[in-house]
Amino acid sequence: MYKYRISKYNPLFRATNGRYLKEDWISISDIGKTFDGTQLIIESYKAIEDGYVNALHLIIGYMNIPFLSIKNFSKNSSIDVLQDLIKKYPGLYTEKILDTYHDSKELDNLEKDVLDSYSRLLLRENIWSEVFYQEKVKVFIKYDYLMGIHSNQSLEKIIPDIEKLGLFVEKF
Repeated sequence: MYKYRISKYNPLFRATNGRYLKEDWISISDIGKTFDGTQLIIESYKAIEDGYVNALHLIIGYMNIPFLSIKNFSKNSSIDVLQDLIKKYPGLYTEKILDTYHDSKELDNLEKDVLDSYSRLLLRENIWSEVFYQEKVKVFIKYDYLMGIHSNQSLEKIIPDIEKLGLFVEKF
């Protein structure tokens, strides 16, 4: 089994215990706040989010995986919380993302066209689940914009492509 951590966090600023030492944003709710002298704006947030989504597509494309399955699904955001987020960030909550939020359920298969919306909901902490393809790959999208990949094959060949998306890949 090959294990990777993919994140926006440069490992040069990580303590030996894994804690990230620089002040940085960790959630959609941080839009508008200032980190390391720079205000997080919607466009910057979305660019990083796009990097994670594109990294996931690179991985499943490289591994020739037709879909990912959902296990241990739960909705973290109530309808009220989601409505507040829609009002605050209307450009980030498209109709497709909202349909994915309402329609997703345990044991669904995420085809490539739904995977974008689903992974954005995971990154935004609106939902939580394990995402996998039996005996090939498990994807863990956790709080604080961390993504773990457990794979039955090395991703070494596509690591440079993932890093071109502005993300860092750490092997375990």
